[in-house]
Amino acid sequence: MSTRSSIEWTETTWNPTTGCDKVSAGCDNCYALTLAKRLKAMGSAKYQTDGDPRTSGPGFGVATHMTSLAEPFRWREPRVVFVNSMSDLFHAKIPLDFIQQVFDVMAATPRHTYQILTKRALRLRRIGTCQWC
Repeated sequence: MSTRSSIEWTETTWNPTTGCDKVSAGCDNCYALTLAKRLKAMGSAKYQTDGDPRTSGPGFGVATHMTSLAEPFRWREPRVVFVNSMSDLFHAKIPLDFIQQVFDVMAATPRHTYQILTKRALRLRRIGTCQWC
């Protein structure tokens, strides 16, 4: 988790999940893949799971982080929050119950504005009938 982000269109990042797999040409220059490799080498706990070398890489295996779910509750001032700058919340390896927990946190902290980007719109659409979607 970052308290402030250098990404111009957001204020902070929140990564309850990390890791991903390439799914399209849009993934060819993924900054998160490169950053995860560096964070793994630095010993960052969230980036010790390796992904498939054909679609992912060192430190970029998909992982959920229960301890990160509480972070938005600690932010008193409203923030614009990029959810999963280092992952895709709708990756097939992210369990539905964990996605539910992420949405529960967002619902419980309405002072923040959450931004979620995905390359997996089909999975989002498939689970879109859920009460929290």
